[in-house]
Amino acid sequence: MGLLSKLNLQPRLLATYAAGAFIAAIFLDSLRFKFTGHETPAHIFMTLRDWSGIDLFYPAGPWIIGLGELGAALLLLALPLTLRFVKLERFAPVSQVLGGLAAMAIMTGAIGFHLFTPLGIETPVAWANGEVAATSPALFIAACITWLSGGLIVALRGGEALSVLKGAQAEPYANVTV
Repeated sequence: MGLLSKLNLQPRLLATYAAGAFIAAIFLDSLRFKFTGHETPAHIFMTLRDWSGIDLFYPAGPWIIGLGELGAALLLLALPLTLRFVKLERFAPVSQVLGGLAAMAIMTGAIGFHLFTPLGIETPVAWANGEVAATSPALFIAACITWLSGGLIVALRGGEALSVLKGAQAEPYANVTV
């Protein structure tokens, strides 16, 4: 029996997990840059710090955003798959919707900063001797696709998540009489 058969994934759920895997891959891959002081996130967050005058942007910014992205990745993929395997899959939509909303919130910030600050759409992607060697719109494009993927997850699983939350809220009081 294959993994997809074992998980009992219909096309809608498969699309949700594929979008979650895409977002998780983007977020998890970026952690090696954010958590190690790489020049690109340092440049991005120092540019935002210098533009805004808010010292929290750097050096704390890459860590704060990285932890948010790690949390979103766990909510989008690891927790829902775990819930499916331990037969608590009814809570998977809640986890995925929260992860999708977190991804959209983080990417809304990223897109806004790319569009409305000196950061710009073209950001450094290669460095030589501490100097920018190449720029690209790749980070901006990835942010837009990630935002759309988060929206897809919310659209596909939002109704289920609300139903679960309404049921979870009602259950503890189901046998209470007034």
